[in-house]
Amino acid sequence: MNIIKQIGILDFIHRETQGITTKLFILTASAGVANALNLAIINNAVSSIAENGPKWSDFALFALSLTLFVYSLRYILYESTQLAEQAIASVRTRLANKVRKLDLQSLEAIGAADIHSRISRDTTAISQAARPLFACAQGIVMILVTLIYIGAVSPVAMAACLLLIAAGGGYYLQKRATYEEGLQTSSDTEDRLYNDLDNLLKGFKEIRLNQSKSEDVYAEFRDAATKVRRVRGRVMLLFSDNIVFVEMFFMLLLGMIVFVLPNFSDSVAQDATKIVAAILFFFQPLGNVTMAIPMFSAVNITVDNLKRLENEMDEVLKQQPKEDTQQVADLSDFNQITLKDFGFAYHDHSGKERFHVGPFNTHLNRGEVVFLVGGNGSGKTTFMKLLTHLYHPTEGNLYVDDLKIDTDNVQSLRNMFSCIFTDFHLFDKLYGLSTVAPDRVNDLLKVMQIDHKTDYLNGAWQTTDLSTGQRKRLAMVTAYMEDKPIYIFDEVAADQDPQFRKYFYETLLQDLKKQGKTIIVVSHDDHYFHVGDRVWQMDYGSLSELKTPPTPRTRKRSRTKQKEGKS
Repeated sequence: MNIIKQIGILDFIHRETQGITTKLFILTASAGVANALNLAIINNAVSSIAENGPKWSDFALFALSLTLFVYSLRYILYESTQLAEQAIASVRTRLANKVRKLDLQSLEAIGAADIHSRISRDTTAISQAARPLFACAQGIVMILVTLIYIGAVSPVAMAACLLLIAAGGGYYLQKRATYEEGLQTSSDTEDRLYNDLDNLLKGFKEIRLNQSKSEDVYAEFRDAATKVRRVRGRVMLLFSDNIVFVEMFFMLLLGMIVFVLPNFSDSVAQDATKIVAAILFFFQPLGNVTMAIPMFSAVNITVDNLKRLENEMDEVLKQQPKEDTQQVADLSDFNQITLKDFGFAYHDHSGKERFHVGPFNTHLNRGEVVFLVGGNGSGKTTFMKLLTHLYHPTEGNLYVDDLKIDTDNVQSLRNMFSCIFTDFHLFDKLYGLSTVAPDRVNDLLKVMQIDHKTDYLNGAWQTTDLSTGQRKRLAMVTAYMEDKPIYIFDEVAADQDPQFRKYFYETLLQDLKKQGKTIIVVSHDDHYFHVGDRVWQMDYGSLSELKTPPTPRTRKRSRTKQKEGKS
C-alpha cells in the first residue's frame, strides 16, 4: 500500500474512505491482463485459422478473457467513482463542520473565498480525475503484459518498445518540477481570478453606475485571466512536447519493426504482423496515460491545497475552546451584563496595533432599550462583535450577573443574542426552528407588513427576492421567532419608509420591551431616541453615555436657539 502514499489523489481517497482495498488493485490488474490476453488469443487464433482452421478452444478462451475484462473494468470504474464521491462528501462535510466552529476573526483571516474555492472547485477536480486514474492504471498493466507478450515473440522488439517508454518517462521526469511549479502558480492565479469574478458579480450595481470603476474591475479580471492563460499555456506546451515526443518515437518504433529490425532479427521478420498488432494495441492506452498526466499533476496540487486549508483550520481550532467540552447554560434570566476594562485591539501581520476599542466600563440592564450611535469607523461594529463574543477580548472581562464569561462558557453568552447586522445573511429557511408553527410565522409577516410579498410554505420562505428594507423585516420575523433575551438591531430602520420606521421604534421595540427583552439599536434616528432608556455614543473606539438623550421637545428647543443665535 506504499504506492498509495506516493500518489496524491490515491492517498486522499484512501485517507477519506479506507476503501482502496487489495481487491480493487487485483481487479485493476485483472482488467489490464485480460485486455492483453485478448490480443494474444486473437493473434493465436489468426495463426490457427491459417494453419488448421478456427478452434472452439480459442473462442472459449476469448470469451473467458473478455468476461474477466468486462467484469474487472466495470468494477474498478464503478468502485472508483463511488470512492471518489464518498471521499469528496467526507472532506466537504468535515471542512464545513470546522468552518462553523471557527471564530469570526479566524474565518476573516483565512478568507471565505479560499474556503469556497477549495470545497467547490478543488473537490470537483478530484471527482473528475478519480475514474480516469483507475482506467489508466489498468491501461498500464495491459501495456506491461503486452510487452511481455511481445518479448515472448521477439526480445529485440520488446527492447525497442522499452526504449521508447523509458525515453518518454525520462523526458517527463526531467520536466516534472517545471510542470508542478507551473500548475501551482496557475492554481494561485485562478484563486485571484475567482476573487475578481466575485467582485464583478457582487458589485454589479456599483459597476453599472460608475464607468471608471467598471473599467478598472474589468481590467483586473482581464489581467488575472491573461496570467492564468499564460501560465497554463506554458505548462500545457511542455505536456504537448511530451505527447509529440511519444508519438514520434511510436512511429519510429513501427518504422524500425517494419523496415530495420527484420534485417537483423529473424524473430522480428517472422512475426512482424503480431508485433505490429501488439504495438498498435497498446498505443492507445499509452496515449491515454500520457494525456492524463497533466490532469493528475493538477489534481495533486488541489489535494495539497485541501491539506493546507485543513491544516490551517486545525491550527486555529487547537487554540480555540472546544465546543463539545463547553458548559452551555441558560442565561436568559439575567439581570445585568457588566463590562470591566473590556477591550479589543486590531494588529497587522507584524504585530503592530492598528486600532483599539475600549476599555469599556459599563453595564446593560435586563429589559432596557439602548441606542448606540457613532460615525463610520468609530468602533460600533467591533463593539457589537465583542459584546456577543464573536471577537474575543484582548483585555478585560464580561460578566453576566456574577458569572465571568471565558472560553469554557462563551457559547452560553452567544446563545443570549439574536442579531441583525448591517451585512446580515437572510436564510431561506428558519434553521434551528424546525417545530415552529406556520400560522405564527405568517402572523408575524402581517405584523411586519410583508405578508403580501412572501409566505412561509413547507418550512421555507416562498421568496427572499425582496427590497433591502423588506429583507430586514423578514430578518426581524426570524429574530422574533428565535425569542432570545437580547436583540441587536444594526440600522434595521435605515431602509424603511417613514411609516414603518415610526412603527418600528414606537410599537415593535416597545412590544419587545414589554416582553422583558433587552434591545440594542444602532441608529442615527435621533428623532426617536426618546423611546430608549439610554444612549451610548462611540467615538474613536471609546464608549460614553449621553446623560440627557434628546427628545422631540429638547430637539425643537435646541433648533429654536440655533435660529435665534444666527439671527
